[in-house]
Amino acid sequence: MKEIEENKDYYVATKNEKGEFIIYVSEPFKLSEIELINLIKICVVEQRSKSIGKKILSAYRDSTEHRKQITLERLKQIGVNDDGNTKPTIDNKSKTR
Repeated sequence: MKEIEENKDYYVATKNEKGEFIIYVSEPFKLSEIELINLIKICVVEQRSKSIGKKILSAYRDSTEHRKQITLERLKQIGVNDDGNTKPTIDNKSKTR
């Protein structure tokens, strides 16, 4: 089950007053990939908050660019159709640890 091994963890992050990223990596702030996909489904598919959902979806697509086919399959399962031609939304220079 290589697909399960490739699941990612996602964490909440904010910026402090100096503009530095603070990443909350403790267990209460961790989202599994399945939780993130469910959040996208709630926001985009069920139309609870499309603008937030699109931002999360964009970040999810960008973070799984290296395994595009698995990502497309997972998004199709929740009802998000994607042509697979999405460009990363984040400049590599601005990514932080």
